[in-house]
Amino acid sequence: MSQMLANPYMAFLVDLAVDVLLKGTIVLGAAGVAAWYLRGASAAVRHAVWTVALGCLLFLPILSSSLPAWKLEPLYVSVETPAIAYDDVTSAGDEEYCDCECDCELEEAGESTVMFASGDDNRSSPGPASGAGRASVGAARPAGPSAAAVALLIWALGVLALLARLGLDTLQVRGITRRARDCRSADVCELAERLVDSLGIRRPVRVVVSDEVSVPLTWGVLLPVVILPESVVTWTMERKRIVLLHELAHVIRWDYAILLMVEIVCAVYWFNPLVWIAARQGAVERERACDDLALHIGIRSDIYATHLYEIARAQVVDDTPRGAFAMAHASSLARRVRSILARGLDRSPLSHSQLASATVGALLVAFPLASVEIWGTATAELLRTIQQSSDPVERRIGQLEDDDPRVRRYAAWALGELESDRSVMPLIESLGDGDADVRLVAAWALGEIKDDMAVYPLIQVLEDDDPLVREMAVLALGEIEHQSAVQPLTEALRREERLREPVIWALGEIDTRDAIRARNAVFADWERGSWGNDEVWTGRLGSREARSFANDLGALTTALSDHDPRMRRSAAEWLGIRGDERAVEPLLDALRDPQPAVRAMAIWALDEINPSRHEFSH
Repeated sequence: MSQMLANPYMAFLVDLAVDVLLKGTIVLGAAGVAAWYLRGASAAVRHAVWTVALGCLLFLPILSSSLPAWKLEPLYVSVETPAIAYDDVTSAGDEEYCDCECDCELEEAGESTVMFASGDDNRSSPGPASGAGRASVGAARPAGPSAAAVALLIWALGVLALLARLGLDTLQVRGITRRARDCRSADVCELAERLVDSLGIRRPVRVVVSDEVSVPLTWGVLLPVVILPESVVTWTMERKRIVLLHELAHVIRWDYAILLMVEIVCAVYWFNPLVWIAARQGAVERERACDDLALHIGIRSDIYATHLYEIARAQVVDDTPRGAFAMAHASSLARRVRSILARGLDRSPLSHSQLASATVGALLVAFPLASVEIWGTATAELLRTIQQSSDPVERRIGQLEDDDPRVRRYAAWALGELESDRSVMPLIESLGDGDADVRLVAAWALGEIKDDMAVYPLIQVLEDDDPLVREMAVLALGEIEHQSAVQPLTEALRREERLREPVIWALGEIDTRDAIRARNAVFADWERGSWGNDEVWTGRLGSREARSFANDLGALTTALSDHDPRMRRSAAEWLGIRGDERAVEPLLDALRDPQPAVRAMAIWALDEINPSRHEFSH
């Protein structure tokens, strides 16, 4: 489940699959209860119950995705969001810090070379010379397919394999029919014609004889075929009549069409054992219903059972293809014989009113059930709660929907640091959050994850109402380094002159031929000589302003509000070196500092603080 929500289409398919699986189980359970309740009714009625239930499973996916949903409210599930105030968290102890002797001065506020730092270790910009270097986030984004994609692939392969088996079996039966010869026995042909007329069958029924079968077979929907073994020439007229009655019962009941439907249901729901149980139970009731039809016409039960046993004994191996009905199978013979010989059973065929009742009953269960959204509400909330208890990514994704914007902002930062591709779609949705601070941090987080899926949404954010959100979108596009961002970045610069330095940095990070050409054009319009991205770094680490109290977390966070921009920048720098997660909230506030250098250092510091390194995680 850990990778299921990375793609909205994948999430939809997974939710629909689980929803239909649960509902299908309920439908089959109801069918089992109904079949047990109708144990005194005829086998034809019970077969109709199983058939209608399995047929409903084919329409459940369509109904569940198209009918208006009635959502179940999860009254028993509560996902708590702990407070994020860093003052309430017990300190994990001070760390060793670098004793860097470099003397770095903040460039003047109006200096045009002040730019935004990137925390990516692979950039050409210098990183920390010593001290608390950046610990890599647990693991790189997984390159393989998600768990949901693997599960859906396995399901699809199972469906294709079972449908291929059905197709091959159908071709095998067709081949047997094509190689068979028409029935040359006048008594068999004449008897078949009389039975077809007496049973009221309007479709043409073909009777053939084949040396490739040992028991009678029937297949076909519009042009049904009865295949008799070579031994038919030795049968008595009584056995011929019994066999033809049983096989024509399949024809009059349209059992072959039902067989194809059931096989398709089994292929689609192959992972659900209840479907196979229902299909097998339906097959047992189908054969009993055909036996009952012959007995209902007037054949004595002991004579019918004797002939059925002898036909089954003639079948040396059970090699009957699934694309046809065999009159006798050893696996179910004993139960059929007991049913045939039993007295007082209802053997009447299925009436139109009974079929209508079974259909209406199934619809009364299927339609309301399809409208109820089971997966994605109570069950999904419960499973998500279980996942979130051990999965920090799922916990942070859940917090993106919190009512408190500060919780959402913090969650976006944490997802950026965790760098999981499961976070991409939730963070993209957060780009439309009503709180500008959440949008700002979501853009930063997408730049940290560097997933190409975020490029187009970030391009759209270049027109956000908030100027700092637009600025962060520029930087995030630079982090992702996708060629398609070059033209939108240059267009954003034409609309907004204050984005010059961020756009220059972003184009330098993309570093393609078009990006460098656009970057040089910006310098030409600016009447400046071009310089590399390492020259637009905010400054070397280890500045002196906040060094004297670098071990004091409270003093550093207080210094972020100092009137001197140099002190604010130095405090942000040392908070990044310190790597204490309790500094995240003040640093997130610093993303709106009026000085670009302070904002840049806050970005770098947030990237240095790795939540996976600390036990005190909000």
